[in-house]
Amino acid sequence: MDKMKLFNSRKFITLISMAVTLIVMIVSRFLFGSDILPFEFSTLPILSMLLGPYAVVGFIIVEITNWIIFFNITDVWLILFNTTFIILLGILPWKLWYSVLNRRGHELPNMNHTYSFIKTLIILLIIVIQSYILINNSYFMIDASNFGLFDSTMVMSFVSMLIVIGLFGKFKIPIYTPKIQISQVMPLKIYDISLLAAVIIQVFLILSSGLNNGVLVSISLILTLVFLIKPYDNEVLKMDNILKLTIFYKTCISIFFIILIMTAFIVLTIIGRAIFIDQLISTASREELLDLYISSFSNILMAFIIPMIIYMLFLERYVVNPINRLSNYISQEINTMDDVDELKNNLKSIKVNNEIKSLSQSLVNMEKELVDYGEDLIKLTKDQERYETELKLAHDIQYSMIPTKFAEFYEGKNITLWGSMEAAREVGGDFYDYFQIDDDNVGFVIGDVSGKGVTAALIMVKAMTLIQEYAKQYSDLSKVFYEVNNELCEGNSETLFVTCWLGRINTKTGEVSYVNAGHNPPLVKNGDSFEYLNSSPDLVLAAMEDMPYETHEIHLNSNDTIFLYTDGVTEANDNYNGFYGDERLKNILNEHQDDELNVIIDCVKKDIDEFCNSQEQFDDTTMIIVRMK
Repeated sequence: MDKMKLFNSRKFITLISMAVTLIVMIVSRFLFGSDILPFEFSTLPILSMLLGPYAVVGFIIVEITNWIIFFNITDVWLILFNTTFIILLGILPWKLWYSVLNRRGHELPNMNHTYSFIKTLIILLIIVIQSYILINNSYFMIDASNFGLFDSTMVMSFVSMLIVIGLFGKFKIPIYTPKIQISQVMPLKIYDISLLAAVIIQVFLILSSGLNNGVLVSISLILTLVFLIKPYDNEVLKMDNILKLTIFYKTCISIFFIILIMTAFIVLTIIGRAIFIDQLISTASREELLDLYISSFSNILMAFIIPMIIYMLFLERYVVNPINRLSNYISQEINTMDDVDELKNNLKSIKVNNEIKSLSQSLVNMEKELVDYGEDLIKLTKDQERYETELKLAHDIQYSMIPTKFAEFYEGKNITLWGSMEAAREVGGDFYDYFQIDDDNVGFVIGDVSGKGVTAALIMVKAMTLIQEYAKQYSDLSKVFYEVNNELCEGNSETLFVTCWLGRINTKTGEVSYVNAGHNPPLVKNGDSFEYLNSSPDLVLAAMEDMPYETHEIHLNSNDTIFLYTDGVTEANDNYNGFYGDERLKNILNEHQDDELNVIIDCVKKDIDEFCNSQEQFDDTTMIIVRMK
């Protein structure tokens, strides 16, 4: 079981609390005897604040067992009274931490800043006052009329709290936070006013020696109980339960332990002098010497606490807070000179005149130099990145639209087809397409968009989409090109145009209707050889609105073939031999007229490559071929 599950287990927390309480009880009885306030009570606020109400339950179980076995207490009412007393004192620090003095927001019990340091002292002081009032007005079995004993308990609780918080943070032990909300029965301010009133009454009773005033004592206890039913803020129930220690805590605890050592040395010196010079040893008992040592130690340590708090405030204001703010500002993303100016203004708000200020200025200068360098680098590469991004986008658009699953398309049909498109660069203006129009008819198209780049690719996508859409609406292909042409003319700010050849073949009869918008004439094998299909082309698409187009028809018999291509095929050249040409294209097709369609296209590409001496393509080469079975 991991630590998180373990320290969220109520049974485990109860057992841990019992073990800690028992160990402290045995040690305190061995060192101090049983005639003064049991010093295991110094662990109660720690158990409560860090491990919650179930730790209080474990403490109570050990105490009740102690009363019955070692003090022979069998009075049920006495046990119930003292149990209620411990519950009140145990729940109170837990409630105080999460319900009041949250000026810095809701946080786990810690010593990460001076405010939490002071808050812990205030909580322990309230617990001491409550303890003194309750014990001196109860059937409690220990004589605790000396308030100095509570002072000592408070000091031990505080020292122990410092150490235990460090252990919880060091080993990432989860703190048990509130998990259940209490119903609100009155305005929230009433709860805090009740606690304040209870403390004021109790302080008055102590200062005026009025501890026997049962009415005021009862009122103060009722007011305290009212505070204990105060509901938590909903944010408390969502808190992370892993304590994070800061450099402030580490500095604080190192200073505090130096003070502890100094205090112990001073007290030992004073008492040692009293023993050997004034012979106190002859007249004082062991318990009296221990009482003297504890009270002296507590008083001197408390005297050191105030200057320590003042020094901690100084340390937090002029060292810790500036460093934290500097860290927060520097961690922000810096991309532009505006960000640098904002950082500079933020750092000016750090009002210190020491090395931290110099460091902040150095960091501002460094960030400025980095931003300048970054802007220069961006400026130099901006055009290149834009160009590459544009080409990549256009390439993706173009190739995502070109169909390549030929066999799947013509399976079960009375035709076969194949296509190929190779761009001369990243992006070309060529395209081909094939699509099912209805049960008997298949459309096939080839085109060439003038221009390159993203704009040409977008025009290509638009043209392909419109041709498919209108080819399925109109049986007359001239009407298809009429509508497509008008739509491509709209918003054509780049004045691009499209040469295009669209055909529709009846896969049962072999009847082919077609329309040509300024494109190269196809080669048709209608018998023994390929020949060019001579028909006058109409105007290219996207050049002028409301242009008429003419539909033509031919018939394909079994094994007849139609070959479509773009000008990148016939105009391929190597700068020496001129253009590849129409005649060479017809010859290579006739040489392989009976081959499979993909073989025919591969042979054409190979012949073009040989003609161009394997040089880089000058223009896109696109082909599509259709054959009746």
